[in-house]
Amino acid sequence: MSSEVGEVATVDARPLAAWRERLVVAFGGAVVVVVVGLLVMSWSTGLRESSFEQLQTDLQQGSVQQWYAAERLEDGVLGFTQAPMSTVRGDLDEASDGVYLPPEGDPLGGILVWRTWGAQGWRVASESGVSDATGDYQEAATEVSTALVGQLRVAKVPMRPYEFSEGGWLRGAVALGAVAVLVMLLAGPPPRAGNRWFWFWTFGLPLGLGFVAYAVVELIGLRRRPDPPMADRLSGQRGFLTSLVIGIVLTLLMSLGRAGGLPLPF
Repeated sequence: MSSEVGEVATVDARPLAAWRERLVVAFGGAVVVVVVGLLVMSWSTGLRESSFEQLQTDLQQGSVQQWYAAERLEDGVLGFTQAPMSTVRGDLDEASDGVYLPPEGDPLGGILVWRTWGAQGWRVASESGVSDATGDYQEAATEVSTALVGQLRVAKVPMRPYEFSEGGWLRGAVALGAVAVLVMLLAGPPPRAGNRWFWFWTFGLPLGLGFVAYAVVELIGLRRRPDPPMADRLSGQRGFLTSLVIGIVLTLLMSLGRAGGLPLPF
């Protein structure tokens, strides 16, 4: 009698394990698809460093498709820079001593963002330049930026409408997905190729590459094997050094590419 109960329990557990395995693989595939989709979106809509002189040239050539002003630059999804749309001066806004304030109805931000016909992404510039902008960079409107806003309006270039993506839902969804991957790493079965500390540090790779590597190696590929973790797994020290070296190399390559004229988002 006891042997029959054991057989029934074994039979019932197999479909459950199979479905659990399929869910893990599907989750890994979703991670790869999401990261690749974000990279493609960043390429098509990301910010490219430019200058006010280039904006003047684009205006003269009639190639400006849309524009808007921003008050700050901030880190966005996958580490790419974002420029949230600026507010405009209202009738109650007052300037303190020595602070320039644009006319009523003009943007309070001095960072101008525009798209030209046939070009990838958006160009971004400010009077002081955005090449050294890091973290939460802010710049208020200046007489030069306000004058360019006037030229854009005279040329009847449409201002970019407010987009739903500016509400922060995308960043929240990506953060939730990252937390889900981290929970799977910490609470799930031991990884095979590297230990948990290795993958934890690897998650710090730029462009979401660490998450892609974890999904491909542990969730889609090696995780499907019923074998126990490898005896000589990659350690946390290797993960830290790998993440550090690859991150520096990728950052340098992207900087050299931009300096060489490649339209890479930053």
